[in-house]
Amino acid sequence: MTQSEEILILTEKSKAIEDLIWADYADENDNCEPIIDGIVNIEKYLLSKLKILWILKEPYDDEEDGVAIGGGWHFANDFLFPDEFYKRMGRSRNTWHPIIYVSYGLLNDFMLWDDMDYIRNNQSMADIVRNIAVINVKKLPGFTRTNDFGPIWNAYNKHKKLLHNQLDTYNPDIIIGGSTLTLFYDELGIKKEDETKFGCIEYVEKNSKLYISAYHPAQTTVTRDIYINDIIKLTKLWVDRQGSR
Repeated sequence: MTQSEEILILTEKSKAIEDLIWADYADENDNCEPIIDGIVNIEKYLLSKLKILWILKEPYDDEEDGVAIGGGWHFANDFLFPDEFYKRMGRSRNTWHPIIYVSYGLLNDFMLWDDMDYIRNNQSMADIVRNIAVINVKKLPGFTRTNDFGPIWNAYNKHKKLLHNQLDTYNPDIIIGGSTLTLFYDELGIKKEDETKFGCIEYVEKNSKLYISAYHPAQTTVTRDIYINDIIKLTKLWVDRQGSR
């Protein structure tokens, strides 16, 4: 299969998933519509040394009288892909800065925190989001901060066929869950006891893929450099092992 054919096929499959998201969430909430997610730029994703997928909890749009509202737009096309993402991420920077640092390091020879520029000084680093895929367990807008995991759990159980369709279709090499990955374990044939501890994260190697169970990127449990470096160091070790087999 040529590269062009691979891009075309994945583009068609991704569009079919977008249609499924609309259908899956039809009439679920009168206050908002789903926010479509997936691969940001299919060509860049397929050409990357590693195909990276981040699994987050839920997107954010707006609130009115304590109710999440909005949606009806495309997470990749409308938020992540356009130019000057650094300036547009706004109040969600606490989530996106760690994602940018980790993804940038992974796709730039496993560069670690101390060797990277600060994003504010090198805003082009934010363009790395065009090389990754991002999905939210819950596709309807939520709140900027919540301690209630119930809606995320419910969304997974209701829409897990769709979510695993995304996983299978995007076929990533590295799957990073931001306090979300354990939701997927049963369907993936993974048990909690299969996890191995590595610094502040846990991981599972299965079917030539690396599943990383990490804190949410906006976490404050460990320092940012530890969070970023642990994911990058683990992935490098995994890639090195893959190459030696």
